[in-house]
Amino acid sequence: MQLVQFVHHGATRCGFVEGDGDDATVVELDWSLRDALVLLTTGQGDRITGAQNGRVKLSDVVLLPPVTPASRIFCIGINYLDHQQESMDVFLATVPKAPVVFMKDLSSIAGPFDQLDLPSSLSVEFDWEAELGVVIGAPARNISEEDSWDVVAGYTVVNDVSVRDRQVRHVQWTLGKNAPASTPIGPGIVDRDTVGIKPDIEVTCRVNGVVKQNAFTRDLIFDIPRLISEISQVTPLLPGDIIVSGTAAGVGFKRNPPEFLREGDVVEVEIAGVGKISNKVRTEC
Repeated sequence: MQLVQFVHHGATRCGFVEGDGDDATVVELDWSLRDALVLLTTGQGDRITGAQNGRVKLSDVVLLPPVTPASRIFCIGINYLDHQQESMDVFLATVPKAPVVFMKDLSSIAGPFDQLDLPSSLSVEFDWEAELGVVIGAPARNISEEDSWDVVAGYTVVNDVSVRDRQVRHVQWTLGKNAPASTPIGPGIVDRDTVGIKPDIEVTCRVNGVVKQNAFTRDLIFDIPRLISEISQVTPLLPGDIIVSGTAAGVGFKRNPPEFLREGDVVEVEIAGVGKISNKVRTEC
């Protein structure tokens, strides 16, 4: 099942997708996205499919990022060995001994097919980062790694667009990771049981059709259970929170010569079995 959040005729709704291609439809739900995540996580997916409130063509809706008003976006830095090695002269010289965690504000989130306004007046060093997002569907406090899968509702696709010069300039990464509406998420949330636990799935980033990043989640330095457990030791995880699990090698600022997103570029992130997001870049804004 793929949960989506969308706008149709001016109303924001939650639903799930049925079918593929031109025949795909969205089944509208009476449930909020948060409540649907809780039901998924507790094995009550049949209540979602039984709470239908109409049906519309997928092509007739505008997909929104699958976040709730209370969602928190926990991002993990330097969580692939090849990315640590390519960026060791700028970020971490050695492999981290614990997850590197930072946060994105909801104001930095964009929809899966939105235009990305990345103004050159702010920076000319906007960079891509393809990542798997892990969506929480149940409260978790001090949860063990062994029990961590019990609080996962599903997975989503994230492009953790980064303002590299701002990120490098400051010791903390907050300013370099929170440009307004710069981080697309979506197209929806594919449930945990469809993808499976301990997912070993391919993550790919393309710019104008050219592959820039390609990795598998089996290569994460800290796996998903470790991330969930580590964060929940400090702050309770809540339904709707997303853990963005980290990016692999191939980011633009470590290429020779460096590459950054430019006016008119189309940047895509695709994760096998989860979905694809695609965003056109506008810098003259």
